[in-house]
Amino acid sequence: MNIIILNTNSFGGNYEYSRCLAAAYAEHADVKKCTVVIPENAAQPETEIFKKILISDLPAINVTLFKKIYFLYRSLVNPFRVFRYLKNAPASAVVFNDYEQITALIWVPFIKKLKKKHTFLVILHDPDRDAYLPVKWLSEITMKKVMSIMDVALYHELLPDKVYYKKEIPKINIPHGLYTHSLFDQHLLNHLIHQKGEKKMMGVIGNIRDEKNYSFLIQCLPELPDVILLIAGSPSNSSVSIASYKEEIEKRNVQDRVIWIEKKLTDEEMQGIIQACDLMLLYYKYSFTSQSGLLNLIAPHKKKLIVSDGQSGLTKIVEQYKLGAVVPIDKKSFVQAVNQIVFTDMSAEQQLAWDRYLDYASWHNHTRIVIEQVQKMKKTFSAKI
Repeated sequence: MNIIILNTNSFGGNYEYSRCLAAAYAEHADVKKCTVVIPENAAQPETEIFKKILISDLPAINVTLFKKIYFLYRSLVNPFRVFRYLKNAPASAVVFNDYEQITALIWVPFIKKLKKKHTFLVILHDPDRDAYLPVKWLSEITMKKVMSIMDVALYHELLPDKVYYKKEIPKINIPHGLYTHSLFDQHLLNHLIHQKGEKKMMGVIGNIRDEKNYSFLIQCLPELPDVILLIAGSPSNSSVSIASYKEEIEKRNVQDRVIWIEKKLTDEEMQGIIQACDLMLLYYKYSFTSQSGLLNLIAPHKKKLIVSDGQSGLTKIVEQYKLGAVVPIDKKSFVQAVNQIVFTDMSAEQQLAWDRYLDYASWHNHTRIVIEQVQKMKKTFSAKI
């Protein structure tokens, strides 16, 4: 069996996901060859597994209008580079880890011509696509077009009831996979431990975007005098206003209890930050419906955890494995939960809950489930690939 993983971004959660997934597929006994298609500017060197087929996802000119035009340009160009690559590649299971939904009406008819040769799988990292484009009906049409060529849909814990998922194909719930790193930034860890002193530290890590509920957390800080809030990461895009959050901090007069690390974090820095925190927050707004790669970065550390009670794959898996507290988004509930959790020791039961999750959420378990399920499809998958 040959595996081809398509990933249009050179950084971020999906990029790291594709790298870990490729390693697991490459080790599977039934996989002859695994290839990951990535942009030419990705830090990952080109190897037998990683092929730099796609154009850069970072424009040369850092001007908002130009960046938008460039985004449309690469959304048109990259699918046809994928088409050319797949046309010449041996029959494979093609995993759409990322895809250009915005131009789907243009590229899908071309990729569809390759269905006799390849089997197409899509990973639905963000399953609610209603707001992907400015108008809902266009989001629905383009996503329905993407799904029209898929043989298998893969999702993490929660798949919403949407019109674009009505096609009768296997829809498989898969574990996200864990992010483990043995090295950490000792200097940063020591610095953060010194900064927090006798207080407790709760952390929000990863790309800075509004769904992580920073304003709400800052508003709660005056009622948590013995807790420091650490925010670490870089803005997810140019529309994220860091200034508005800093204004909120000054308004609440909590400058001395907020630590900002505003940069693209290395793996070692991220590990040091997680170790320094007494409590991790994945307290997303209710608009968030996905699983979270950050959960699987935190999991090996078995940290105390608070998530919001929204309808998301993240909340569902935390509830299922009892990994942390699921708390409504209101000030009283949140403050009460933080005070109850951050100042008490983690129970043996909580440790066992993390152990059970670690057993489930491995990349090898992910690939095993996918390969077994796909091989059960009515079409003879093994003969096709």
